[in-house]
Amino acid sequence: MKQVIQNKANQVEHLAKELANATSILVFEYHGANTKSIASTRKDLHSATAKMYVAKNNIFNRAFKLAKLDQFGEFKGPNAIIVAHGDEIIPFKQVHKLMQTYKQIVYKTGIINRELIAANQLAAMANIPSRSGLLSMLLSCLQAPTRNLAYGIKSVGEKLPQ
Repeated sequence: MKQVIQNKANQVEHLAKELANATSILVFEYHGANTKSIASTRKDLHSATAKMYVAKNNIFNRAFKLAKLDQFGEFKGPNAIIVAHGDEIIPFKQVHKLMQTYKQIVYKTGIINRELIAANQLAAMANIPSRSGLLSMLLSCLQAPTRNLAYGIKSVGEKLPQ
């Protein structure tokens, strides 16, 4: 019995450390998703420096309290937590993909850089391009004037008689 309690305490401490060092956290209800899709999502998250945890709500509640992120209140229902250490938007995108297949999955709440995000805003976050996508869009916008100037000079050069 003492071993079981010690294992749970170790789980709480490990999860609290993960939560404290996370760039973003997503809590969602995973009703209806099958094991294969959850495993696939975990694999995709792992390659993106994020981890998905499924545990008892009591363990989640204690870990959030220990990490000083207890503004959520108490968790109820079948919850899963995704903790990201790299790109902040990755968890939202992965769960959004899962939500398109399984309509029962529901966002509960999220945190980005220690700021609480409401459940109704999380779907909008999932539609934001990744950081590299946003940077490539910015670069394209910055290159556009130079590119247009080069095309203009080239077209003028082609129209001139030889």
